[in-house]
Amino acid sequence: MKVVVTGAAGKVGRWAVRKLLEAGHEVIASDQKLAEESPAEHFVQADLRDYGQACQLIMGADAVIHLAAIPTDVRNTPQAIFANNMLVNFNVFEACKDWDVPRIVWASSQTVMGFPFTPEYLHYVPIDEEHPVAPRSSYSVGKLLSEHLAGIYHHLARKQIVGLRFSNIYEPDEYYKVPSHWTEAEKEKQKMNLWSYTDARDAAQACLLALQADNLDASVFLIGAADTLMPDPTEELVYRYFPYVPFKRPLVGYEACMSIDKARRVLGYQPQYTWRNVLDDSGEPKAAPEDYYAPLNV
Repeated sequence: MKVVVTGAAGKVGRWAVRKLLEAGHEVIASDQKLAEESPAEHFVQADLRDYGQACQLIMGADAVIHLAAIPTDVRNTPQAIFANNMLVNFNVFEACKDWDVPRIVWASSQTVMGFPFTPEYLHYVPIDEEHPVAPRSSYSVGKLLSEHLAGIYHHLARKQIVGLRFSNIYEPDEYYKVPSHWTEAEKEKQKMNLWSYTDARDAAQACLLALQADNLDASVFLIGAADTLMPDPTEELVYRYFPYVPFKRPLVGYEACMSIDKARRVLGYQPQYTWRNVLDDSGEPKAAPEDYYAPLNV
């Protein structure tokens, strides 16, 4: 399958390209930022705010994994984030429609469901795809509107389009930061994200699984790690920081507050990575397999 990956120089994009190549797909990698090195033989620098460039990139593709976006509220104005991300998403979806691309996988976000989470925006745990949406930033508003746009695309084009609601992406060499979140002040701060995270390699796995799945129409899936960033049992964290929020079902041990049950059931998604493989509960490094930190510069 010939697959275009946008945002291929980003955290998830680099691993998604590698995962697709390992699975035997032909990959056209693209980013607005020129990658000096990429596992893909074909790398195209493109500005997807320009519809012509989006079309040139996408025409002839069998599928698109669309990961390109301004990924954070921190270094950009709300207006710049919204204007960029909505236009890029529209151009990619429109180009896929015009060039008859049968499959799209794209990066939505857990933030559409109420990030930063506070008791009034958290209706139950674990949150799942049925949890009410409550975007609270221009970034999350753009993601939610793009989910609606994806539904319109499917209605018009009758093609499969799968949104993956990622949470708090970590690359392998970022796990050293995890113990810094264990102070009382940081536990309080990290509750805004329900102490969740997603290993970039598991995010890449989810992209491949969503690409290969059939009969999904316009679907969304929560994608994350199976556990939290904390050394504390999850129900203890919820009782302490969200004492009046009900449990939809029990949370066992360190299980994440973001349910990946649907992704497991429908896509066969199973997270393979956790900080607990490389750090102990005191934050000290464990011996890790030699390839665990595997080339991070591409």
